[in-house]
Amino acid sequence: MTPDEFESKIPVYKISAQKQLNRQVPPAAHTPMYIWHKYWSRKTWNVIAEFVKTYCPENGIVFDPFAGSGIVAMEALKNKRRAIVADISPIATEITRLTIKPVSVEKLHEVYKTVEGKVKDKILDLYKTKCRKCGNEFPLTCAIWKQKRQSSDKPISRECIDIRYKACPKCGDRKEKDNPPNSFDFEKLKQIDEMEIKEWYPKNRLYHINGKPFMKKEKYESVDELFTKRNLQALAWLMEAIEEETNRDLRDFLKIAFTSMVHLCTTMCPISEGGHFTPYSSAWTQQSYWFPSGPFMEQNVWLKFEGSMIGNQGLLNGKNESNKYFKDVKFAQSFEEVVNGEADIFIYTGSSFDLIKQMRNVSGNSGCADYIFTDPPYDSSIQYGELAYMWISWLKKDEGYLEKIATDEVIHNKQQEKSFDTYHSLLSRSFEEMYSVLKPDAYLTVTFHNPTFKVRNATIRAGVIAGFELQKIHHQELARASAKSLLQPFGSAQGDFYLRFFKPPQDEKSIEPEAIDEARFEKIVIDTATQIIAERGEPTPYTILINAIDPELAKRGFFSELKTGLNINTVLESRLNNEFTLVKAKLGGAEGDLWWFSNPSNISHLEKIPLSERVEQTVLRFLQKQGRSTFTEVWDAVSREFPNSLTSDQMSIKDALKAYAKPISGGNWLIKPNSKQGEIERDHTIIIATLAKIGKSQGYDIWIGKVEQSHIIPESMNGGKKLGELVTYKNIRSLTNIQNPDTVEDIDLLWIKDDQIVCAFEIESTTSMTSGLQRGSNIDSSVPKFLVMPEERESQLFQKMKSPMFIERFQNDSWKVIYFGALTEEYMKSKGKTNIFKLENKKVVDKMSQKTSKNQLDLFNNKLKS
Repeated sequence: MTPDEFESKIPVYKISAQKQLNRQVPPAAHTPMYIWHKYWSRKTWNVIAEFVKTYCPENGIVFDPFAGSGIVAMEALKNKRRAIVADISPIATEITRLTIKPVSVEKLHEVYKTVEGKVKDKILDLYKTKCRKCGNEFPLTCAIWKQKRQSSDKPISRECIDIRYKACPKCGDRKEKDNPPNSFDFEKLKQIDEMEIKEWYPKNRLYHINGKPFMKKEKYESVDELFTKRNLQALAWLMEAIEEETNRDLRDFLKIAFTSMVHLCTTMCPISEGGHFTPYSSAWTQQSYWFPSGPFMEQNVWLKFEGSMIGNQGLLNGKNESNKYFKDVKFAQSFEEVVNGEADIFIYTGSSFDLIKQMRNVSGNSGCADYIFTDPPYDSSIQYGELAYMWISWLKKDEGYLEKIATDEVIHNKQQEKSFDTYHSLLSRSFEEMYSVLKPDAYLTVTFHNPTFKVRNATIRAGVIAGFELQKIHHQELARASAKSLLQPFGSAQGDFYLRFFKPPQDEKSIEPEAIDEARFEKIVIDTATQIIAERGEPTPYTILINAIDPELAKRGFFSELKTGLNINTVLESRLNNEFTLVKAKLGGAEGDLWWFSNPSNISHLEKIPLSERVEQTVLRFLQKQGRSTFTEVWDAVSREFPNSLTSDQMSIKDALKAYAKPISGGNWLIKPNSKQGEIERDHTIIIATLAKIGKSQGYDIWIGKVEQSHIIPESMNGGKKLGELVTYKNIRSLTNIQNPDTVEDIDLLWIKDDQIVCAFEIESTTSMTSGLQRGSNIDSSVPKFLVMPEERESQLFQKMKSPMFIERFQNDSWKVIYFGALTEEYMKSKGKTNIFKLENKKVVDKMSQKTSKNQLDLFNNKLKS
């Protein structure tokens, strides 16, 4: 196939007039409504809200076939959209339903108190210990155990090794660790071991219907083995009391509160030793039914249930919040009621394939969903079906469940006899089904958080083959991003990827990838990478590159890998030391590599000001306008100004924030006095006037930048007049050692003699240092040039000196650094006799010499390699 034939087969879609979301959305903290129940890979609510508002019209229908804990449904309803959601897991749809369903918080609290009256004392008696100081008896907070199992046909052996309590009610004694059980504790445990648990509890085996053990289980054989005897008895009593509640709705809320904490009562909660020591709490930290090799924490069942109901992140607080949003929401008995506008939400428990079949039978080819946002399972990363089984068993919703996930769960699980090819087939079917119910000229957003190329490629391929156009891969940082992840030369950043697919107005399919030749594949990869790095104007994370390259490939029928095995990774790696090089970088205490040009001078469209400096200036302008703000507000301002491939990482934003503001209470940042616009202009003007007076007294003509000439010299310098009155050289175009006089006339200050510049000065109070270097490059390289800046900007300068482009300009154009303090101090002593060359900062000189030595060593090593 010739290039022209290939291009002619690329579908040409009508350009949608839809406004696009091409920027990062700073994640907001989860409130109780979103976190009262654990669920895996929960997405940030406000990020989803932005996608919903952008791609679904008001009163339109949002569809989520892999709904999880229902955040998409919640954000749709909160923002005046309707929702149809499905999940194969009954616990997922129950969390969704009960988060949205209004309930009287007062009545819910009353039934909680009823349960408390029935079983609290009985349960707490199981945990009785004696104060080591005064002998008072009271319930412990938690106990530490160790366990082992020789084989599956032998019981688990467990031994209690530590007793912990926050405070004795009588004397206040506290035990965080190193408090072994005493005779009283051993007697209590012996009594419990001899008890028969008469109440119901789940004994479901952790095995699939084919007889194979769960993929994500270790030494446990059944649900009941996940608990100590004490906790199992306490849970059985608690569930029995909950089941006695006669009001079905209130009983459902109590039961879901039970499941929200039952995992915390298992033996899968390890103790924290080093780092952040939490003596009284732990969590289910692994995405498996894992058997801790070290000690685990047995947590007090009643205290956990109490927290799940009335704690800060408990159900009552969650319902107080959700009732405000969903008090008038109407639940549908069928999806047709939502489609017809008779209800707001339909929640389907079961296979999304079954639901979509029903939807397709009603809507035909026209579709009924205005927008689809979903987070399908990726490969074998999280075994949702298996992991939900413990909760489902306690809720008695397990009938037929294992059969359902065996046939319809979209997952890679060898124990279910689902290979990667089977998973990809199911995933492809999911995309085809979603395509069939989405209206034409509408969007599908798929979140993605598996870092492997194989899975990423499979996802993109499934979408494009189904008929979608992949338009963008949007990277959304975590609230607490990892610097290390950004510095992986062939890695993938932490956080989520949002794949934006578009269903075209006409029913056209993308071409098959077999039509692609390697030469064109390589050209797209290299050209796109070059464009992205050039736009950013600085060394760039690999993640940014692949997020731009993948959509470009997909538009042409490519995917990230050809049948030959050629992929983005191998193409870019083969061009190291040709078009590209890896540059060492340090970010947030982590070290790694970023991508840069081997020869930047060959890049005609290279952005002259690095992205990090443009971001820095945006942060400063925002602070000057607002005075004080939160980090999230600053991040949002930056993301709006720099979308797409110009997305900035959080750490660069934080560095700029620290330079110009100081943290205050309430998570706010207050602009520093010397960063305010008036203070900056005042200091800037004083330094220019000072240098102008020194130059004039030493016999030089003076030029001051065109913008600065209108600034008023402060009265403290016997001023009151404009800087322009200090100018003695009138015609920049007469200078003989410059290029581009229009640029040179913007330089802050020039000392001139005999129509030649003798010294140039850029006063960098807050402005872009690179801009100053760029202007100075229009003066002969032998002319001494000075960056004059406040001492507070030293760390910013040293950070910029890590940039290859910055350091090259700095060295080649004879730049030096003087700090404000050193200049003003010397001027007070020497006035017009000030020798500016003696003021050059020694730390910068040392830094430069280290950099020069390293550059020479790198050059030597590269010669050896070649």
